[in-house]
Amino acid sequence: MKNLVLYLTINYPTRQTFFEILDLVEEFKIGYVEIGIPVADPYLDGAIVRESQEKVFPDLTMEEITSVLAEIREHYSFKIILMTYNEGVESFKLEQLSQSTYDAILCVDKKLDTEKYPGLVHTFSKQLDKTAVASQLSQSSQFIYLVSGEGKTGEFDQLPNDYIELLPYVKKNTDLPVFVGFGVKDPEDIASILANGADGAIIGSEFIKRFNQGGIASLKAYLTEIRTVY
Repeated sequence: MKNLVLYLTINYPTRQTFFEILDLVEEFKIGYVEIGIPVADPYLDGAIVRESQEKVFPDLTMEEITSVLAEIREHYSFKIILMTYNEGVESFKLEQLSQSTYDAILCVDKKLDTEKYPGLVHTFSKQLDKTAVASQLSQSSQFIYLVSGEGKTGEFDQLPNDYIELLPYVKKNTDLPVFVGFGVKDPEDIASILANGADGAIIGSEFIKRFNQGGIASLKAYLTEIRTVY
């Protein structure tokens, strides 16, 4: 499932269990993992991601982030995307991380300097004008994150379809795979995304929710379901 992106908050719920989840992710040959670097106020995130960050944030240090990323790079083959806010970039001095320990960074509330990071992932929505879209496409790496609709993470009852309008333009103007995120929950959502012409999907809150409900066994069953549409 190389065209699937999963979100996990770093060291959630503990470092040991976090790596057990990554073992499962590797087993299913997932292409990308977004590793959430927590902040005090993840204001664009819904309750599930927010609560996972609140659990980890008080004890997290730059040294721990460095250690975790080095271990991930040594043991796993998936691409590593750091996902955070400008608060996380500054408080953990992420520009000082070795660029060999991750593949790109997605900062949700500030445009970062391309020269300071190995790559940038940007979010795209139909609210962006074509000039902004073209500029961000030219500075993107790894994949294009197409937002399905407006709202906070994890707070959609069903998959929005706002992305469909922008998808053809983005596909025409980039060679990178285009993935749709926000509100993706089940194989039917992914099948719809693929049928509409996107290359893959991004799952965040639902992945954490499934873990919270039933641990590693629940995640294994969930990924087995998802594999039926890839």
